[in-house]
Amino acid sequence: MKPGVYVHIPFCEQRCYYCAFTVAVAPQRAYEPYVRRLLHEIELSEFRQEPETIFFGGGTPSIINGELIENIIAAFPRGAAEISIEVNPGTLDDEKIERYSSAGVNRISLGAQSFHDEDLKNAGRLHNAVDVLHDIDRLRQRGFRNISIDLIAGLPNQRREVWNKNLDYIERLLPEHISIYMLDVEERSAWGQHRNDVPGDDVFATFYMDAAERLAKAGYIHYEISNWARPGFECRHNLKYWTGVPYRGFGVSAHSFSGSHRYWNTTSLAEYARMLDAGKLPISGQEQLTREMRLEEAFLIGLRRTSGLDIWTVAADLEIEYPQGWFERVCELEDAGWVQFDGKYVRLTTAGCLLANGVTEELLWPNLLLT
Repeated sequence: MKPGVYVHIPFCEQRCYYCAFTVAVAPQRAYEPYVRRLLHEIELSEFRQEPETIFFGGGTPSIINGELIENIIAAFPRGAAEISIEVNPGTLDDEKIERYSSAGVNRISLGAQSFHDEDLKNAGRLHNAVDVLHDIDRLRQRGFRNISIDLIAGLPNQRREVWNKNLDYIERLLPEHISIYMLDVEERSAWGQHRNDVPGDDVFATFYMDAAERLAKAGYIHYEISNWARPGFECRHNLKYWTGVPYRGFGVSAHSFSGSHRYWNTTSLAEYARMLDAGKLPISGQEQLTREMRLEEAFLIGLRRTSGLDIWTVAADLEIEYPQGWFERVCELEDAGWVQFDGKYVRLTTAGCLLANGVTEELLWPNLLLT
């Protein structure tokens, strides 16, 4: 299977209050030197495979000139079936849209986060709901037929009525794909230090169940814990992460995976520049996956997909045996309503998706799984 390529563009107009990613608020003059070094990284890597997918993430990839995006795409062999770019509402213009289209970009991931202006202001977003609607209209007019919308559930003081109005917009706009993320306030974010008004688990659960029910009625397939798609519009790039397919990352903080070996780039823009200027790949760490790590990851990514985890494929790949106590534990989780098990696949229920990490830990017990 062809690999996926991830390209990290770290620049943002400002850091959102909930953000803990590798981003940089930098002047426009920093964009071209960064892309020049990123192209040098691609050259040094000797990556020559034809990628099936290319995904531009960030940061805000749509903040940089469309010609720079064209140049990056041109650095890879042509033929990618899916080229995605994350876009912040309000950062598009007609020239960028035209360049994206001519370069082969065929999937837009629009970071709406909410259609409620008060939510957006509280989260430190610079756009408003009108910007989202305007961008979708322009993209449709220019022929884009694969648009994904990101929403965040559980923003501080977010009310259920507001959340359901967000879902009203989805039902009206009918994007091909929706990603819904439960707000996770990390210590590195601005909110991580002082917010105490984040909704409790019961509110998150209500929002999630509302979304799952309404999106199913609207014809969306719930194919991964946080992702819904109209039939045939599942994100092909992200499916590579969730099925263990190799991928190659370029740019500051980007990760790569060969199938058994993982490595990652420095998170420092200054070090990224120094290493590439010295003719060195900006790799700052790596690890060889042990059998134990492969087992844990098989469960973690397998249970994220609503198609479930094939326990016998895992057993054959890793040469393991499941003790009787493991099957008893599965039955307990099934009785509690967290999983479904048909003798081959273990699947999280909708309620179980809310407790995915805890359920996964339970299923990895006991350690006798590795014999």
